[in-house]
Amino acid sequence: MVWLCRCVRSVADQVGEGVEVHHHIQDGGSGDGTIEWLRAWQAEHADTAGYTFSIESAADEGMYDALNKAWDKMPDDAEITAHLNSDEQYLPGALAGIAESAKRNPTADLLLGAVFIVDAAGIYHCHRHSAIPHLWSSYLGCVNPTCVCFHRAASFRKYGVRFDTRLKSIGDVVFYRDIMRSKPRVELCNELFVAAYALTGKNLAWTDATMADWKIYGPTVPRWRKILQPFIQRGVNFGRYATGFFNPPPKSYDIYVGDNDSRKTFQIEKPTYRWRSFSNQLESETQNGR
Repeated sequence: MVWLCRCVRSVADQVGEGVEVHHHIQDGGSGDGTIEWLRAWQAEHADTAGYTFSIESAADEGMYDALNKAWDKMPDDAEITAHLNSDEQYLPGALAGIAESAKRNPTADLLLGAVFIVDAAGIYHCHRHSAIPHLWSSYLGCVNPTCVCFHRAASFRKYGVRFDTRLKSIGDVVFYRDIMRSKPRVELCNELFVAAYALTGKNLAWTDATMADWKIYGPTVPRWRKILQPFIQRGVNFGRYATGFFNPPPKSYDIYVGDNDSRKTFQIEKPTYRWRSFSNQLESETQNGR
């Protein structure tokens, strides 16, 4: 539950001039005190200007079914929509930056920012800028973490894309592949670091569920796509580096850690793109559909 609390706080403090936030939590019927905390948070912030918070707790078929239920509750007047997993959080000013980018680029359907990868204690691991996704690059892995993806609400409604609830871990891959089939206009906002993603060692993407999902999804991927995967991945990495080369990360970042109600500042001493240690192997296995 501690990760969810940090995530919720990071969304709430995005409210400011020109930014109103509606945050919905779709719970699967937790019995660990999560609902009690969320209801207390909702009551505490009931009168917060520019911020609304809603909860539903009901049985579901897994994370992706819950996300589908949440998408269907998107307010009619929403202009931009996105989702966060509980091991992710927004950085200060993220939504204001995305809102400004959306105004400057009124035809953009999908806006993509940059991300910090941190460890369970919040310490810097690496950073990643976004790359332009294409259908051909989206079959075997998400080109960009979902926490940096922001959809123009009108476009999202028009596409009507939802998660495949048969999948329990790699649904993001299929979801964004289908988004790219809709041919969205994509805007890179790599000057803006919007989120932090925590490597907790228990991330769902690196569990047996991932391998089980690939047994379902893998056979549907064209053979040519599997053969060309090493070359396509190099192209994706080149695009990521090229678009981020002139956008070095800030020297510090502020995130929520522990049970604190305020953010903690972390310094970046040695910036790197390299996604190190155990995540290299697991990321490689996921992208190759093993």
